[in-house]
Amino acid sequence: MSAILKTWPGFMARGKVLEVFTHDWGRFYFTLGRGRPKRAIDQLWYTHQGRILGYFNIGEIVQNVGQLPKLRSIDGSESEWQIRGDAWVAVCPPPFYKLSERVYHEGFRGWRYFDLDSYRGTLGAKVRI
Repeated sequence: MSAILKTWPGFMARGKVLEVFTHDWGRFYFTLGRGRPKRAIDQLWYTHQGRILGYFNIGEIVQNVGQLPKLRSIDGSESEWQIRGDAWVAVCPPPFYKLSERVYHEGFRGWRYFDLDSYRGTLGAKVRI
């Protein structure tokens, strides 16, 4: 199984991030940038303020050519933020699988390939940097 890791912006409290991720949306859409991942990926892991929260299974990866629905906020209104027209997107069905143990990872921009089993043994996984 291959996975990627993304960082959720730190301006939102962890409880609110988990509320968003466990909300009963039909699907979650996460941008991967302008390039399709070079490897097949099955999971999308998320960090927030230096801690790995958990993951989604990826349903499919698509390039947005206008076929994706408009993004909505928790209150149902159309979000101010929408996915750019040429971005590659991981489409993830619920549920979000929360990681029960405390595993840390430093913040970063974008995304990277990730293997939790290999990462657990590193110093960065055990100590918040």
